[in-house]
Amino acid sequence: MLAALTALVALGWMSIADAATPIQASGAASSSIWIIDGANVRVRVMVPTAAAKQLAAKGAPPPGLATVASAVSQGVSVTTPAGDCEAVDQGEGVGQIYILALTPGLDRFEIVFACPQATGLVLKDDLLFDRDPGHIAYAQIRVGASQPVLQAFTHDRRTIALPASAAQLHGADPLTFTRQAAIRLATDVAALGIVLGSVLLSRRWLDLAWFAASLAIGYLVSIALGLCGVVALDQGLAQALTGVLVATLGLGALHTGEAVVGSRWRWVAWVGVGMGLAGLVVAAALRAPMAGLATGGIAIFGLGAVRAGRAGSKAGFMVFAPAALFAFLDGLEPAGDLALLHPSAGQIVPILIGHDLGGMLAAIAVAGVAMGLIWLAGRRLAGWRGIGSELGGAALIGLGLFWFVTRLYS
Repeated sequence: MLAALTALVALGWMSIADAATPIQASGAASSSIWIIDGANVRVRVMVPTAAAKQLAAKGAPPPGLATVASAVSQGVSVTTPAGDCEAVDQGEGVGQIYILALTPGLDRFEIVFACPQATGLVLKDDLLFDRDPGHIAYAQIRVGASQPVLQAFTHDRRTIALPASAAQLHGADPLTFTRQAAIRLATDVAALGIVLGSVLLSRRWLDLAWFAASLAIGYLVSIALGLCGVVALDQGLAQALTGVLVATLGLGALHTGEAVVGSRWRWVAWVGVGMGLAGLVVAAALRAPMAGLATGGIAIFGLGAVRAGRAGSKAGFMVFAPAALFAFLDGLEPAGDLALLHPSAGQIVPILIGHDLGGMLAAIAVAGVAMGLIWLAGRRLAGWRGIGSELGGAALIGLGLFWFVTRLYS
């Protein structure tokens, strides 16, 4: 419990430190603010540096501001039934796209469009979707003197048609984020590692309910913190900590093999685990001291939870505590991305609920399929469980460590 509190305090401290800066983002999504005044449209586009890296060729250095500005100019546009809207030269050497003041970790641009008519406007954001189908671009849209409305561009929805009346413009559909989150989780290697690791540690079908309950708790806590304005972690650090959880589950899966070894070798194994944990903490602390505390706290909590879960049936549900921490980290991501747009609680709640519901349903579905396959294998192959747990645990440890290092220093 102390380790969990240490991790959460470290996460909270980083959240408060980030909140003190004018602009923050997790790096997973881009954002835009659209202000429509009759036939004139002013749009401010904000692209996190982590997302802008996708504009460069694989293995090439990150693109410069000029490259990102050119991509924004080509990807963002406005059309009407009477013709396309033209980007206005803003004068004073600015040109058609104004590169705003530099902000660490964020590229910001502004474009002003002059349209041939004030009705039938269609907003388009075609940036990054061809390179990353899972990308999402949040958009705050204000028409005239009406209240701003929060919408989103996705790979399958790159245009937003404005209704004739501003009062008819509705907020984003939660199902959009449910589908987006479900697809993302089902294709995310680290998330699948959490799911499969939890399945390897399960013993019965009832454990699927404990797994679902753990996810629900983690997501509910993230929603509460998101509504309070506490948004933590850049995307790279959150994914690195997910790698720690994957490795933790891998160690727990190795334990289920129940290999017969002497007490001396058990001590040798635990010394090795301790040295590995120390290495993870040092690696994270070199990036940020509080990241080291978060890494150590999450790793110790995960190991303790898995150990407690395997020790006795009364504490069996504890084996799924790492899944709750994963859901907590995953649920904070959209809140961090949306912080750039300063949305109201009414705007952010449908997005957070939709995102969390999609991630939770996808995780439960994958876990159910995996448990079904394990059950079938157990009926046909005697003694598969010990071998499968050993191989799966070793694979998860390797995946978790690789994910931790690459995401921490990407």
